[in-house]
Amino acid sequence: MKKPVLVLAVLAVAVAAAFVFVQFAGGPQAKAGECVTVTNRTEVASTGCAADNAKFKVGRVLPDSGATCPSGDDEYVQVTPSGGGKLCLLPNLVEGACYKPSDDEDSWGRATCSGEETVKVTKVIPIAGDASGCPDDGDDQLSIVYPEPPTTYCLAPVQKTPA
Repeated sequence: MKKPVLVLAVLAVAVAAAFVFVQFAGGPQAKAGECVTVTNRTEVASTGCAADNAKFKVGRVLPDSGATCPSGDDEYVQVTPSGGGKLCLLPNLVEGACYKPSDDEDSWGRATCSGEETVKVTKVIPIAGDASGCPDDGDDQLSIVYPEPPTTYCLAPVQKTPA
């Protein structure tokens, strides 16, 4: 009579251990389209896209750290979380806001709309490669294109370069 109870107890412990492993060690926990914060290029935490520290958006979640991110006009920031796998991240840029390249990581940091390296996001288009929808700002208009999620960022320098 004790043997079936022992077998059931062992089976319950095994199922619980498998559940914990899948939940906490089964690769990246972030999902495509979510905004995240990154610390030390290995610690990733989901956050709301409107948060000040939401510098990145997840483009693709790869189960293997050796896998490659989608190719496109612009490169993803590739992060290997401590839980395994790989995340392909694009910047989380907000239309109307200004940014400068960040020195401490491969991202953009919010900035006041002044200075040589500062750009303003003039439009965010939810279609990859559609720079034709960017406002016409002459030769100074830039675009950053990502295939996943399909996103085109239209940028304009806030300080024009003298001709």
